[in-house]
Amino acid sequence: MIYAPMPDNEQERLHELIRYEVLYTQYEEDFDQIVRLASAICKTPISTITLLDFNKQWFKAKIGIDNTEGDRGTSFCGHAIMQDESIMVVNDALEDQRFIDNPLVLGDPNIRFYAGYPLVSPSGYKLGTLCVIDKVPRTLNEEQELTLKTLGNQVVKLFELRLRNKEAQIKAQLIEDQKKQLEESSSAQSKIISIIAHDVRGPVTSLKTMIELTKSKSLTEAETALLLDMLDKQLDGTLDMLTNLVDWGSMLLRKGKLSITSVQIYALIDKVFKSIAPMMQLKKNQFQNLVPEDIAVKADENTLRFILRNIISNANKFTSNGSITISLVPAENKEYLSIVVADTGCGMPLEIQQELFNPAKRHSREGTNNEKGSGLGLILAKEFAEAMQASIEVKSEPGKGTSFILTLPASI
Repeated sequence: MIYAPMPDNEQERLHELIRYEVLYTQYEEDFDQIVRLASAICKTPISTITLLDFNKQWFKAKIGIDNTEGDRGTSFCGHAIMQDESIMVVNDALEDQRFIDNPLVLGDPNIRFYAGYPLVSPSGYKLGTLCVIDKVPRTLNEEQELTLKTLGNQVVKLFELRLRNKEAQIKAQLIEDQKKQLEESSSAQSKIISIIAHDVRGPVTSLKTMIELTKSKSLTEAETALLLDMLDKQLDGTLDMLTNLVDWGSMLLRKGKLSITSVQIYALIDKVFKSIAPMMQLKKNQFQNLVPEDIAVKADENTLRFILRNIISNANKFTSNGSITISLVPAENKEYLSIVVADTGCGMPLEIQQELFNPAKRHSREGTNNEKGSGLGLILAKEFAEAMQASIEVKSEPGKGTSFILTLPASI
């Protein structure tokens, strides 16, 4: 027996085969039809579309045999790809020195007749064969040989079509992704324009009016003091909203590139608290961080800081002479943890809770010290929580306080 030789361009041939992404794939009706037709026209019980891997032959389509693959070294197809784009015909394997003691001849499937046509890619690489096999000696007539060649060429065309379709699908998906990104960008721009028009123009207009009234000396000292106090509160809310817009814009740019790592919750909450401690002191609120120091969650640290800052700031806004407590509780899903931010503030009615995260019905309520707000922070907090596979819910009762529950994947 002579083992099937390796072509000189074997490495390049394998690269070409891999490029078509057809090796070891599901059976497909288009290829099955070809082997059935080849078997019927050549009047053989066995036909296969065989692809040659480094050390195996694998059947993309087959009829008449149960095996899905075999050894390349003992394969007839391994010899057939050494032909110069012509059919290799073995009329009687027992009279061919290459195959006389081949295990495929002496045992199952007891090959005596073989005809294989190389499947040659447009680049000239032989990927495998279309072959017909019989268990008795025989020959092919000219019409059968022509049919085998024609069907073999059709196999390669199907490979090409399959590859082009896949490339077209990838391009279509890229176009769809780009379209989605443009739509998201357009939506973000519309939101920003709407927010600026609604929430920035008002305080700036009020400031301009105040300056003009002061210049004209139309106001008394008491009226001026009252207007300054109102304007001060309006500008506080505007500055808070602008901070959120800047953070939002920054996160939008890297929304698809969130850096999910293990984040120590206690340390992050401590940083957030220190940044807003002066505002808590003004409201005479007590703050408690009851989260264990060694517990971590899977999150993007900057995004989680943004979310917690907005939730804690919101709790402080609607609480005076009270307390804000942050604790950790197990979630229903054991792979998640819930961070609970609970305050003893004024709470909120059910109808506001139901619309709290709805951008179309953005609420801006005054805080317990008449602080102004834009209603934007919590909406953005929910948007970016969902981008991290986290969730936010709220529970509140008027006069008894509010709890925000932020649930994230635990970091084991």
